[in-house]
Amino acid sequence: METSKGLHKLNKKKGEAITGIIMVAPAVILLLIFVFAPLVIAVYRSFFNITGAGVEFVGIEFYQKTLTNKMFLQSILNVFIFAIIITVLQIVLSFLFANVLVRLKGHFGVFARTIIYLPYLLSGIVVAVIFTLLTTFNGGILNSILGAMGIDPVAWNNDQFWAPVCIIAPSIWIGFGYTTLVLYAGLINVPKDYYEAAEMDGAGFLRTTFSISIPCMKNYFILLIVTNIVNNLQMYEIPMIMTNGQPLNKTLTPVLYIMHSRANGNISDSEITAMSIVVMIIILLINSCVFYLFKDKEGRKA
Repeated sequence: METSKGLHKLNKKKGEAITGIIMVAPAVILLLIFVFAPLVIAVYRSFFNITGAGVEFVGIEFYQKTLTNKMFLQSILNVFIFAIIITVLQIVLSFLFANVLVRLKGHFGVFARTIIYLPYLLSGIVVAVIFTLLTTFNGGILNSILGAMGIDPVAWNNDQFWAPVCIIAPSIWIGFGYTTLVLYAGLINVPKDYYEAAEMDGAGFLRTTFSISIPCMKNYFILLIVTNIVNNLQMYEIPMIMTNGQPLNKTLTPVLYIMHSRANGNISDSEITAMSIVVMIIILLINSCVFYLFKDKEGRKA
């Protein structure tokens, strides 16, 4: 009897394993065809100079050129600065507004959550066009307001100080709603008993924020920090339309530089591939860090 029960459990586990494999197989096959295979081909091509005259093995030559390309390195520095500023401001502002949303009840609360999420549904191109209408030198809404006040117009998209600001502002605006709702979800999942006990002890907003909210929402913050940094490292739509990487390459990003290089044809396709792989490696390193942090967190829980 016990033997038959053991066989039944074993067969059940095998059946579940087979079912799981069948369900996962389509996704794995698609990943192999459309992700891993192109990645392997791209890495392979980056070690060869492929021209009309033939194929020449050049080793890591294109990677050396990439890592010594001053304009490409400038674009990496630009996007890191953008990513840090955007991530910090967006998370701080979103966290403060999420605390407001928690206190909004009824239909007004639902309406507020819906409205702030709407910009996230827009593409980067649409957002760039909207903000371009605000910042255009001739006929822009901001300069029209300044003109009505008797103030000289500002070259928002061509000034070394204001051009980066023109990239940062719409980038924060487009992700503000998503980040706020994620933090809102984190706040409502913090046990209310903690806040009630803190209130009885006379703790104010700052004390409860740093002693209860932030520690309890650590994983939410880690997720948002990494997601924001990775997304901003790949930005190109907003700077492409608003500034095209100018002035003096102050708003140039790696993806935008790669697109310009491909369009101008001034470097080989293999070198462009090497640049893309370098950007991918940076993103993978950041993702690896977050996976490590999550794993470490789970390990401490265990």
